[in-house]
Amino acid sequence: MEEIERYLQTFERIANKRGWKVNPDRETLIEFAKGLLENRKKFGLAICPCRLATGKREVDKLIICPCVYAEEDIKEFGRCYCGLYQRDEKDYSSVAVPDRHAKFYLE
Repeated sequence: MEEIERYLQTFERIANKRGWKVNPDRETLIEFAKGLLENRKKFGLAICPCRLATGKREVDKLIICPCVYAEEDIKEFGRCYCGLYQRDEKDYSSVAVPDRHAKFYLE
């Protein structure tokens, strides 16, 4: 649980630094932290648990949390693709964010 708590603190630190908010649902945050820990062990990178690793390190680096698409997604849709980070404290759970990384799954 200690590693999960460190991730929760990291989420807050990143959000504060970038002017974002974290998802207000603590259980969701815990699940994200677990997924990141699992991906870090499995792939050696903290790949977003909502994305698929391709096995191509240069491509997979794009989806290290927060992914390179997060800022643009938050500006346009109010939240990042997975919903970990958001613009403010509104409920964005019903907002559909397109997967800007999907093009790499077809290569």
